[in-house]
Parts: sequence; C-alpha cells; structure tokens
Amino acid sequence: MRVVVRADAGPERGTGHVMRCLTVAQALAVEGHEVVLLGEIDHVDWLSRYVKDANVEHLTCERDQLPLGLLQSIGAERLVVDSYWIEPSEISRADAAIPTMAIIDNDARGIRATWYLDQNLGAETRDWSAAKGLVLAGSSFALVRQEVLAQRIERGWEIPGRASHVVVFMGGTDPAEMMTPVVASIAETVPNLCLTAVTTDPQIQRVRKAAAAMPHARVMGPTAGLPALLGTADVVVSAAGTSSSDVCSMGKAAVLVGVVDNQSAGLAHALERGIATGVDATKYGAGSVGVLLARLLDDAVMRESLVRTANATFDGLGSRRVAAALTT
Repeated sequence: MRVVVRADAGPERGTGHVMRCLTVAQALAVEGHEVVLLGEIDHVDWLSRYVKDANVEHLTCERDQLPLGLLQSIGAERLVVDSYWIEPSEISRADAAIPTMAIIDNDARGIRATWYLDQNLGAETRDWSAAKGLVLAGSSFALVRQEVLAQRIERGWEIPGRASHVVVFMGGTDPAEMMTPVVASIAETVPNLCLTAVTTDPQIQRVRKAAAAMPHARVMGPTAGLPALLGTADVVVSAAGTSSSDVCSMGKAAVLVGVVDNQSAGLAHALERGIATGVDATKYGAGSVGVLLARLLDDAVMRESLVRTANATFDGLGSRRVAAALTT
C-alpha cells in the first residue's frame, strides 16, 4: 500500500508534526508499505538530514496546503495529515477521495476523517461522539520511534543521585527559548551535576553562560542522535510535547516542562497520573525546574513510583497499532 504522510516543520512551528509522521512511516515501512513524506521542512537542518538518512521519499509542496491533485497523481492509497494550519475543510475534502487519518491534539477541529489519532495522555477519556470515524486515543497509540524504544530500560529509578548524568532537551526548535531559563535554574540548585543540554543554535552561547557555574556541563546544538544521547541519561528534563512520550517510553525518571500552551493539558495528565514531575512554564515560569530536579535526584521512592507508572503507561506498541488500523 502507498501511504502519504503530510506535515510541515520550521523554527516557529517546531518539528513534532513531521517527527510524528515519520514515526508512522517507520512502522508502515516495517510492514512493507511504501511511504512518502509530503511537506516543507524550512531551516531545520538536522531534521532534513534525518529525513534523508531515514530513506523516506520526500516531496515538497506549499506550506499548509493539501493538494489533492498531487496526492492522486503520486498514487496515495492512504493519507495521514498532521497540521494545525491546514484548513479542516481541506482535510475533510481529501478524506472523501482518499481514506485519511487526522493526527490531532485534544480537538478534532471539525475535521471529517476515516481515522482520528490523538496520542495525548487522557485523550481516551474525552467525548469523541462528534467524530465521524474511528478514534485512536491515549497513550496506547503513542508514536514512539524504534531508535527510542531501543533505549528502553526497566529499572530506570536506579541512579547515583546527585552524581547522575542529566540530559536537558526543550524540543526540536524551542520557539519559546525555554532552555536558557531551565539551565539557569538547574545551575543555581545543583551546580555540580553532570549535565548535557541539547539546544538550538541561536541559544548555544546564552545557555553556556547560564551553565557557566557548572564544572561538568556540556552544551551542544541539535542532533539527530538524540535517542542514543537520552539513553546515556539517568534523568531527563524535557519539554512536555512529543518528546515526553519518548522519554517516558524509555523508562527514564523525568522532569517535564510545559513550554507552549498546547502542552498544558498533556502535562497536567502526566502529573496527575504520576508519570513524571514537572512544571507548566507557560503559567509559572521555569524557575522551579532546578528544585524539582534536585528532589527527583534525592528521592529514590519517588523515582521508582514515577518510572514504574511510565513503563506501565507506555508499552512502545503504539506505532504498530496505528499502522495496523491505517492499513486494515
């Protein structure tokens, strides 16, 4: 079967939409299906390299458009759309011609689709009665890449405490530039920590300045090798978006930071369920991150509870379930 996944990426809108589509593509390819990524990747060099290395056919089209004629000309038998900006009426129109899965976050936006995928925590408890197709909702359908799952451990609470290696990552583009205040908070509270901060190129010098009091800190730019790097971490501090599912699927103790408004609901569910600790920085700022991290490093009982819950919530099979639903 030939499947087209449609998403755009850029410095302001982030990389999560494309990464989710690529994760679906990976699961489909394992089952022998042909996949084409259709969309614009604007000024995110590491993501462009990742797509190339993934051996996914990549075709460009105008940002936020859904050209039905092009989709039909390249033989799309299934369509996956992940965008906040493509008009719902355009996605509905495409679904009338090609069975379409709409990847959404908390709100179907009036889209008519054959499938809806909302992988966010708590999505399974929402009222989906207005949806016209099959709804795949909640952590059972979390889109987690194989290279992330390869780093999964079962006893991630067993760490050295404040001698631990902590990796900090605030998303593929960090449009709110939250990394600088996050690292500043950590440096103030646990300055002797072994820290690796993966940040955007424009922030590198500011983050290095924020970490200047930390003798064991390393600050680096974006990398497609993030899963392997996260695999070396004892604890992860992460934005509470798409990457939070990756961290929790690895079985790592985590501090999650809400960096944009649409992460607030998922973060609230994660905290309520006891999957991670964290703070919604869009409401309360990032100043408490260091204290939360220190508490996590010092409290083995808390870490074990969080990691056990994360392992039980994210089994790593979500992408397979999505691929099976899409092609059945």
